[in-house]
Amino acid sequence: MRGPVGLVGLAGMVALVGVAGCSPGGAAPTAASVSVSSSPALPEPVASPGLPEHWADTGERGASVAAVWFVRDLYRYVVETNDWAQWQALSEPGCEFCTNTTQAAQQGLADGTVERLTSVQVAVTRVEELNPLSYAVLMDYADGVTVVHRLDGTAVESFEPSRGQLLVVMHLVGTDWQLREGQWFDEGVAVPTAGATS
Repeated sequence: MRGPVGLVGLAGMVALVGVAGCSPGGAAPTAASVSVSSSPALPEPVASPGLPEHWADTGERGASVAAVWFVRDLYRYVVETNDWAQWQALSEPGCEFCTNTTQAAQQGLADGTVERLTSVQVAVTRVEELNPLSYAVLMDYADGVTVVHRLDGTAVESFEPSRGQLLVVMHLVGTDWQLREGQWFDEGVAVPTAGATS
């Protein structure tokens, strides 16, 4: 990845921006060399992720579980398949990060390309209650090399691993958590609370 596609700055924390390409990060990705096989085979994408255990939990646990699932599981599925239906269904209309991720998948579909991520690791480091139904969840994010493939399996581009922090706002609507915002920060920087940026 390159820090999830769609994440921008914390100034509009209630409308996080998605980063195009893959990872949440906002820093410019670093291209790596790609070796092209004479008879390439497109690696299988990750399977469609089912909702995680404790999805329906309210409070910090539910928000944390939902945030990890969105960033580690559903986001990866979207960029590896260009299938944004579930992502869009669980994203709030004003979420720029969400919209940017959907648009990146639509562009991949138009271009006939998909991404393949290697490892994606996400760990919650802070949960902040904004109100009884909304939580800001800060996570450490790390991934491995990301490779962009044509549908015939040809590798056309790759990106070095990225590391950083992702701040997302989760909002409980009925029995589902929805993604309201997302913002990328460099690794090790002090991330202000969502309340301080809203």
